[in-house]
Amino acid sequence: MKKLALLAFLAVTLSCPAMADEPSAASGPRPGTVEAMQCLTRQGPKDCQKMFVGGAWRPASGWVFHDPQRDFKRGALVFSNFWGRASQSNAFDYKAMLGTPTREMDIFDVKFAHTRYTFYIAPADADGKIRALAIWLYPPHDPLQISSR
Repeated sequence: MKKLALLAFLAVTLSCPAMADEPSAASGPRPGTVEAMQCLTRQGPKDCQKMFVGGAWRPASGWVFHDPQRDFKRGALVFSNFWGRASQSNAFDYKAMLGTPTREMDIFDVKFAHTRYTFYIAPADADGKIRALAIWLYPPHDPLQISSR
């Protein structure tokens, strides 16, 4: 009986696509995502906001232009780190990617003096444009992300 239960467990876990190996964070950020994160934190070149198109433009538009009041509330940029790659098998990532046209996104942990965010950024297309973006309050995979939306 124990062998049958073990065999059933192995069959389910090995055939489940959610258990497939995800690309590791060690493989690094994909093309365009670091540049997009730099633009969102106002560390990018002039007119970098043009890289955000389609569904990425709306969430990016509140970040890429000078806004002294917003910048004062957030405080100075403390750090921005590549955190890893999003996975559909992770509840936090899955929720962040709902409504986006892609399931391939890089995660950045971005800390300002007064607050912290998680940026989900899709890799740039062949034309260098970012078409999917999600910005969440709180650090990556913080339980408050799930309860705040």
